[in-house]
Amino acid sequence: MPTAFKDHFSGHAADYARYRPHYPEALFAYLASLVDGHELAWDCGTGNGQAAHGLATHFERVIATDASAEQIRSAIPHERITYRVEPAENTTLPSRSADLVLVTQALHWFDFDGFYAEVRRVLKPGGIIAAVSYAGSRVSPEIDPITQRYLHEIIEPYWPSERRYVDEGYRTIAFPFTELSPPTLQMKEWWSLDHFMG
Repeated sequence: MPTAFKDHFSGHAADYARYRPHYPEALFAYLASLVDGHELAWDCGTGNGQAAHGLATHFERVIATDASAEQIRSAIPHERITYRVEPAENTTLPSRSADLVLVTQALHWFDFDGFYAEVRRVLKPGGIIAAVSYAGSRVSPEIDPITQRYLHEIIEPYWPSERRYVDEGYRTIAFPFTELSPPTLQMKEWWSLDHFMG
């Protein structure tokens, strides 16, 4: 039986959209290079659509879904992106329609079996599923110990248990698909202290 949607972000959707780091263009170029077709990408657990925008550079259409209506309301419109409020495990995407399924920083919230079944239904033959995660940040040798203490000693006891998968780089999540060896990418941002704290 699918688990209930764990809504950790709807109450902070605007802040989530404002403060979340952006994914590097190299990620989307790499993913696009893995598939023959570029008609449709599904960005599952899109949040406010940051990854969807990266996909829209390489795919004719992007369907971006999230179970949170508030997250979708905070998403930035784009002519190639269709946003939908739908759970990862049960979407309205047609069977065998997507060239690529992308999940960025959201897989740990899903019911794995239900989501994987939906991926198998939605992906075209030869399609790719990619699960992307990031954890932590580095600023400088002087600041990093402070942020690490804040994250792991002060905040971590309040995180939901699923958050551990992020720190583990998703390596401990069962992934019943043929695994590839992607490049390691960096996300770089120039932020004020206020933005970083946000």
